[in-house]
Amino acid sequence: MRIFIFGIVSFFIALASIEAQEGTNQQDSISGRKVGLIVLPIIFYSPETRLSFGAAGSYTFRFKGEQPESRPSQIQLGFAYSLNKQILSYIPFQFFVKDARYRFYGEIGYYRYIYDFYGVGPLPGEREVFSVNFPRFRLNALYRLQQSIYGGIRYWMDDYNVVKVEEGGLLAEGNIAGSEGSFISGLGPVFIYDSRDHLFSPQKGWNIELAGFYNGPLLGSDFDFSKWNIDVARFFSNRWNHVLALNAYGEFTFGDVPFNQLSQLGGSKRMRGYYEGYLRDHHYWVLQGEYRLPVFWRFGGVIFGGLGGVAPRIRDFKGKEATYHAGLGLRILIDRKEKFNLRIDYALGKNSSGFYLTVGEAF
Repeated sequence: MRIFIFGIVSFFIALASIEAQEGTNQQDSISGRKVGLIVLPIIFYSPETRLSFGAAGSYTFRFKGEQPESRPSQIQLGFAYSLNKQILSYIPFQFFVKDARYRFYGEIGYYRYIYDFYGVGPLPGEREVFSVNFPRFRLNALYRLQQSIYGGIRYWMDDYNVVKVEEGGLLAEGNIAGSEGSFISGLGPVFIYDSRDHLFSPQKGWNIELAGFYNGPLLGSDFDFSKWNIDVARFFSNRWNHVLALNAYGEFTFGDVPFNQLSQLGGSKRMRGYYEGYLRDHHYWVLQGEYRLPVFWRFGGVIFGGLGGVAPRIRDFKGKEATYHAGLGLRILIDRKEKFNLRIDYALGKNSSGFYLTVGEAF
């Protein structure tokens, strides 16, 4: 299990700068309005990377002509370098244009990294380590069809270069699709129903996404397969500003799927407490929930948990093979107006655990 331990310096810089950030927001050259700009140093350690360090930033703004109460756009930026000579660089973004009539979100990134591989199937196998280099581009472009309903297209591209595998391991045998690398280029539809009251920390409403994409030779992909997912989140609140957040997620892949594009259980958003890819197979489901409550000043607390599993065929999903996760979290409100949080979570799984520090809610 990868354990992220961000430096004490980063935490106190973030805490001390919260008040200053709101009081000294810069002027946005795009809209002429004040914006939220946060830049933090980061330090973390994992067995695969050893000591790593870098910086992360978040830039929140509204385009020219947008109303102050309209949904804000956001660009995040992260860069880290490890003593194992690994590189993580990523720019996730989300833009709302023309009073949220148009919505664009995705990621641009480049990664030189080491991952764990536990085989394919509903139960983990022996751990082996492999190294990869890959650029990534992901774009979702949507148009508002009706109030809270969006439709559009998705394009994903990963040029996944496997540069090193363990001798004698499953990937070294060359029998697993994608073990020698893969270029993925996929296009497909996206539909969203989004009635949340806040983008970054909702207290009520729905967020439903139905999406899929096809990868094939016509789009330049090395493999011929499709991937579909449904993501449903519901939020409830009471008069004390306590929030119950529920999430159901399903992901389904069909065809000749490389191992890195199989549905993967674990990570910082779903099934926290497990390394992302701890379990992987063609199909994946998760049910999870959080209870979020204010504590004092800008601090909040979270209790969360859930169930999930993977299977080679949809009819093979079995409750008895589901795995669980549960944990506690701390939230630090960075931006009062946009309700944007620093997230600190510790989660336990079946023979597994994880510590996470990042920005924004898990869902």
